[in-house]
Amino acid sequence: MKKIKAIFLDFDWTLFDHKSKLFNLKGVEALNIAHRKGIKLIINSARSYYALKELKTFDLIPFDGYVVNNGGATIIDNKILYAFFIADDIKNEIIDYLNKHNYSYNLVTLYNTYIKETDKKIIDEFYSYFYEPYPLDIKEYKGEKVLSIQIFSYEESDPVLKELTSKFDLLYNRFTSTNVELTSKEFLKSEGVKTIYDYLKLSKDEAMAFGDDTNDIPMFQMVKYGICLGNGKDEAKKYAYYVTDNIENDGLFKALKHFNIID
Repeated sequence: MKKIKAIFLDFDWTLFDHKSKLFNLKGVEALNIAHRKGIKLIINSARSYYALKELKTFDLIPFDGYVVNNGGATIIDNKILYAFFIADDIKNEIIDYLNKHNYSYNLVTLYNTYIKETDKKIIDEFYSYFYEPYPLDIKEYKGEKVLSIQIFSYEESDPVLKELTSKFDLLYNRFTSTNVELTSKEFLKSEGVKTIYDYLKLSKDEAMAFGDDTNDIPMFQMVKYGICLGNGKDEAKKYAYYVTDNIENDGLFKALKHFNIID
């Protein structure tokens, strides 16, 4: 086994246990040990930078790099390696439409998320089952470039919103019954892995990745050692090099010991 120089880490159900609403502390401890040994730690999550920051992720784990929004942007050493923003003219036209028709929506930028509240019922419904830090008020938005626009809407709005999306050649993704996301292209976690390989001059054999869901499969395919948590989905396990224990049973810690990353 080649010396591991970088570890890519999913967040939900890999580092953060949604049953307890807490980080797995044995896993956090193990990652800090690995970092002190010189291993680069890269978060690779569908979450936004804002959500990860507000959940205190960066206070607990000394990440060197950030692949956020499921691969929508990658940052390392305080450098933005790429960010797939929605063009400003398109963003502005969509915002005008949403305001005119009284939609509630989030604007997800590189470092922050802002919310326009018009329908508290659907917003509360979304945040009651989707554990996410509440965004900043839209009044604080100062025109930053936008990675995604998340529209609070029920499925009956799909036809009109899809028509709007196709007009601008954006990707339309309904990820809950109350929310759809518009992006400039499909975001993939593997894009961030590839970009960081190029930046750090790493090979596939020098990288390890931890995840639990199907959106982690492209990340597993980009590293030699893709490790799925025991609580992960069966499809993700099929693509893993190794399946460790569940998050609540310290699966991350146990895998790092199994591969001799920590003593």
